[in-house]
Amino acid sequence: MWLFMGLFRAQISSLSKWGRSPDDSLGQLRIRKEQLLNEFPGPAFILAGDMTVLNFNGHAEHLISSLDLEPESEFGEALRKGYREMGPAQQTATFEAIGAETEIYDLTFLPLEEIKGTVLVTAKNVTLQRNLTNALIASRQLFKDLVTCSAEFVWETDNLGRFRYVSPRGAVGYSAAQLDGMPAKDLVLGNTTDADEHEINPFYLPAPVSDKIVWLRDKSNALACMSVTSIPVFDDKGNHTGNRGAGRDITEEMSRRTQMDRSAAQEEMLAAIVDAMRREVDPEKLFQIAGEGACDALNSTRIWIGRKNTTGILEAAFKSAIDDEIENSLFNWFGEREKAEESDYELQAVDQGTWRIFLSPIFSKEKIDGVIAIVRRKDALEMEKDEARLLHSLSDHLGVALIQIKAQEKLVELSRTDELSGLLNRRAFHEDVSKRVEHGKRTKKPNALFYIDLDNFKPVNDRFGHEKGDEVLKGISELLKEHSRVGDLVSRLGGDEFAVWFEDMPVPEAIEKAEELQLLCNDLSQKLEVTEPSLGFSIGIVGAVGEPDENLERLLAAADAAMYVVKAKGKGSYSVASEGAPEEDVSKDKGI
Repeated sequence: MWLFMGLFRAQISSLSKWGRSPDDSLGQLRIRKEQLLNEFPGPAFILAGDMTVLNFNGHAEHLISSLDLEPESEFGEALRKGYREMGPAQQTATFEAIGAETEIYDLTFLPLEEIKGTVLVTAKNVTLQRNLTNALIASRQLFKDLVTCSAEFVWETDNLGRFRYVSPRGAVGYSAAQLDGMPAKDLVLGNTTDADEHEINPFYLPAPVSDKIVWLRDKSNALACMSVTSIPVFDDKGNHTGNRGAGRDITEEMSRRTQMDRSAAQEEMLAAIVDAMRREVDPEKLFQIAGEGACDALNSTRIWIGRKNTTGILEAAFKSAIDDEIENSLFNWFGEREKAEESDYELQAVDQGTWRIFLSPIFSKEKIDGVIAIVRRKDALEMEKDEARLLHSLSDHLGVALIQIKAQEKLVELSRTDELSGLLNRRAFHEDVSKRVEHGKRTKKPNALFYIDLDNFKPVNDRFGHEKGDEVLKGISELLKEHSRVGDLVSRLGGDEFAVWFEDMPVPEAIEKAEELQLLCNDLSQKLEVTEPSLGFSIGIVGAVGEPDENLERLLAAADAAMYVVKAKGKGSYSVASEGAPEEDVSKDKGI
């Protein structure tokens, strides 16, 4: 620029050497100078010391006009400053024209040596460049401010994938200084190798990515999730020299989303469990559905569900991977809770050795009726709120189901029970004993069947009336029930006839039991003041040993026949039959 202006000034100055007239006027020189000024591609003019413009071209006309109107303007002040330099000088001036946008000019001042006291002034309109420069500066400042204020992680990596710039706030627990120079792949979850780095490391990729979800390890080694947008940077030779981008920490967002997804899945699973429970009428299957569903919904393998049966005793309705020690602690906890008569529905935690048991009581009609237990190791994660909520909901639904189950079981019990005695009726006894006979064929264990006829019962009704007769039947029923064992089956077949199935009892023990029952019956007769004649038992006994062709009908027929042998010989004794033997050899009897 200075070289161009120097040549231009030299041409104007040289005109004075040959173009002056005798009266020292410009003459032809003025014409030549005007031609040179007009050839200049921008505003140009010659300025005298009193700020008089001697010559100017068309490009400078609007500038000169404003100077005449406002000599004290910023433009005029810039001309005065440049002129006072009396040497090559530059000034920047703002030109404000009425009704037009403000313009900015760079002014160049060159003294004309041959025309003393004058300077050549050229002006370059730099409005666009200055506006662009200012916009760029403002944009860079804006970017810097945004990066400083932004919650996003703005970063740049070098050709080795190391951070060489990060936003002031840093990221994932690291400060900006700690991240500077750190290989970006060290943040990415997992030990990346060169082969798979480009697959999972968005901080150093040869291709752009947008909103790539990547899991990181924060400074405390905890999991963090970030959404990363990245563009690659290349040099003039096309070599990958790093990446620039921004990342947004979405750990909490992902956690909430995961929580919502899990809650939705649990609610869906709970709905499926409840629906299946509503459709299932078999209590055993119902608890199986509830237990297996809880295992899936709570991602647990150790679950126990207990319920009180129709007799009020807690029993296991479902269990998965629960040992005897934990089960005993559950029975103990339930017993203490039942005694306390507490109505606290909240989840409770009990430690048992290395295990922690989470207990959710099951209430029906405001009384504790069962419990669901989740067993986890002490060092495992605590039960979360959504898990506790699901467990509580399942307990509530099981509480409602238990009311229905017990009502159904009561109906079944009534249909299987003799109304007067409370013992099994004939139909129920036949059903249950038939199953025991089939079971005996597999186990080959000896069992015994008693067919009992109550001696001298008819005279009781005749002498004392049916009310006394009912009292006797109830007493006899209670006697047989009290002197049977868990697993034995006692039935009133009808009238004064009874039957008892003694599980796992060989014939010698059965004979001892028959003798015991005869003595007990005599004692009861005295207690009830039934004498002359006293009450007694005629007992037919048959042993069941699990023969292939053994069945209930043949066993009952043999025991009945043996009982009638006793009746025929005077009552008050027992007779043992060999099941399937000829009638004449079917029994042997013994009086008491």
